[in-house]
Amino acid sequence: MIEIILTREDANTEFALLTEWLVADGAEVGRHDVVCVVETTKASLEIEAPGAGTLVHLYGEGAEVELGERIALIAESAEELEQARTTKATVAAPVEAAAPTSRKATKKALELAERHGIDLDAIEKQGFITERDVEALLAAEAVEAAGGAPSLLAGIALEGVTLPASFDTDESVGVVDPAFLASLDADPDAFRALSAGEKIAAYRDAGAAIGDGVALGAGVLLAAPRIVLGDGVSLGDRATVQCAEVVTMGDLTQFGADLDLRCRRAYLGAGIWGGRSIRFGGGGHRDPWAILTVGDLGFVGDEAFVNVCRPVLIGREVFLTMRSIVVTHNVGHSVLEGFENRFAPVVLEDRSQVGMGTVVYAGCRVGAEAIVASNSYVVSDIPPGKLAIGVPAKVAGDARHVPSRSRQVDLGRRMVEDLHELLALRGHAVSALVTDEGAAFEVQAEEARGLVAFRERVGDLASVAAGEGETVVLTLDAGGGTPPDGVAVIDLLGRRLHGSGGVLLHTVRELCRKRGIRLEPGPWRYPGGLV
Repeated sequence: MIEIILTREDANTEFALLTEWLVADGAEVGRHDVVCVVETTKASLEIEAPGAGTLVHLYGEGAEVELGERIALIAESAEELEQARTTKATVAAPVEAAAPTSRKATKKALELAERHGIDLDAIEKQGFITERDVEALLAAEAVEAAGGAPSLLAGIALEGVTLPASFDTDESVGVVDPAFLASLDADPDAFRALSAGEKIAAYRDAGAAIGDGVALGAGVLLAAPRIVLGDGVSLGDRATVQCAEVVTMGDLTQFGADLDLRCRRAYLGAGIWGGRSIRFGGGGHRDPWAILTVGDLGFVGDEAFVNVCRPVLIGREVFLTMRSIVVTHNVGHSVLEGFENRFAPVVLEDRSQVGMGTVVYAGCRVGAEAIVASNSYVVSDIPPGKLAIGVPAKVAGDARHVPSRSRQVDLGRRMVEDLHELLALRGHAVSALVTDEGAAFEVQAEEARGLVAFRERVGDLASVAAGEGETVVLTLDAGGGTPPDGVAVIDLLGRRLHGSGGVLLHTVRELCRKRGIRLEPGPWRYPGGLV
């Protein structure tokens, strides 16, 4: 008979929480198979089988077990299996949960509480406080702070997630005539065959709120009881949007060809860029909890798939890259036989990034500004600001390393140098590059004339001299005031544009965007220029 014993790792830890059995009671295990997960106040640990045989649980999930105790037996014969089951029937009851005053918490719960400034005494619970206990308190506080946050998202912590403004659109806006929806359902192909202008006119006549400059490609079909499309929304050829209650898209949001969006409620923000063959929906997309939110300035790469069976909250400036997958449920063999069956929301906090080919599993949360490397499999939360990689994804370091001031100056100067080289290679007339006090050059192109420069500091924006044509200055430190006409100042660190301009400014702004610098005010879409 082989025993699985919770060993003591340090003198100060006395108990562990058995959070999850990964191998069912009575199942066969091999040597070194991971059979369960336990958490202490110091760590989350995967427990391996020390030998092969039939596993017999002595404690259930959620039990608080004293370190040094055995939590399972492995029978190597039929006789031992019978003995193990007898032992299970007579084993001492799980250790009595400690009084709330002891405030024992798992490592993940402690980290989450510290990150959000949570007092664990506010959680009324005996025994170990888990990560989910802290998340539930955060969600309750968010509801209270919002004076009754959206009931659609009750129980989900909204910390770190900026919902799109369209989430709060008045329920009376964009209500579509039921008879019109019935006609779409009766003969969708006939409607798909209409021109873009005919479709937009029909939607408006039926009550949908359609902004100016909306572009619908060939074969596009939208069907929902409420439809709200902001100015400049663009949907590529053959896009299909079918929502049981509402779909909203903010200004300048665009998707490439073959978008397939199906859920109950879809709230998409402004300035989202989506590639080709993106699919939102999948199994369970008609469920009451099938809610999708995507924050402003989001990026969704080609062939990404987001299963919307439970809420999927994607924050502001999130990158969900090519062929990445988000799932909110799995369906396999019977849960009564010990197979996993999970239905849970997924949250991607603001400015997080999910690499190409990565899978984010149901119930997971990727923290703000965290990065998950390509081809990873996320099965647990990724803390804010961390880089995670692997199968399963594990934290490997910090997502960013703030450069020194001298390095920032060098990078800003190099942006102007790169643009100078690019314009010259594209055949535009540019002057020699001047590198005194930063970097600068003149543009004498047919489409635009003016000056592009980098300066570390621009104290008084009103003092920037306007030259012939446009003047665009990039800086790390923009002071106060308003630039004169014909002058635009881009604060690279503050990610803000001061002033206005034309083709040359659009060209420089596109250069910034391609280096991850998205400027306010927005949203903005590159209308074309010199690059």
